[in-house]
Amino acid sequence: MTQNAANEAGNLLDEVNVLRARARTDRHAFRFPLLFFGGFTLATAPLYVIDFELRESPEGTFTWPFGEWIDMVWLAGLVAGAGLTVWWYRRHGHRAGIQTSPRNPTIIWSTAGAAPLVWTLLPLVGFLLWPFFIRDTFGLLASALGLIALARAERSRHLWIVTALYTATAVPAVVYDVQNQYHHLFHLFGVSPQEMPYGLLQGSPVLLPAMILLVGGLTVRRKTHP
Repeated sequence: MTQNAANEAGNLLDEVNVLRARARTDRHAFRFPLLFFGGFTLATAPLYVIDFELRESPEGTFTWPFGEWIDMVWLAGLVAGAGLTVWWYRRHGHRAGIQTSPRNPTIIWSTAGAAPLVWTLLPLVGFLLWPFFIRDTFGLLASALGLIALARAERSRHLWIVTALYTATAVPAVVYDVQNQYHHLFHLFGVSPQEMPYGLLQGSPVLLPAMILLVGGLTVRRKTHP
């Protein structure tokens, strides 16, 4: 009788563990934000090429503020991504019956995206933090901060790996001219300075972070249980 009771208790514990694991899987809905921010980041690459071409044009002194519009585009994309993520999680929650709260990441995306605009209004802060804003790529870091908050909420190993890889490539793109490494790479393959595609390379800093998010979103494991 005692042995049967122990077996039943063990079976019940196994069922509870299975249900707990299934609940964790059911509430994961981070596929959409990964694909959205990956696609949006990739779409910003031409803006840097256009900005470079305008700056190098004879009328470059007239068109120099275009870089500030890149920050505005990033802010618009981050706010849109935050809003769509809230909608997606609510939709997923209604269908799955369980939902992760995206509150913290959406707040971070919406507020951190405005940091470059605040930077232009606060000279002291601008003096201290200028390496983060001078390249108009701070949106990459703002996206990373929101993804870190989302990974904490989701408690997903897959999302943590994607977020870590993305952050590791986003930070150098924010504080360093990553295109210099591409210049060296092209030079190793025999491309002369006169043939170097300087304009196209201006969009290179956002390409690798974007691809990491897209691959991460596309490789999210689909649910197999009913």
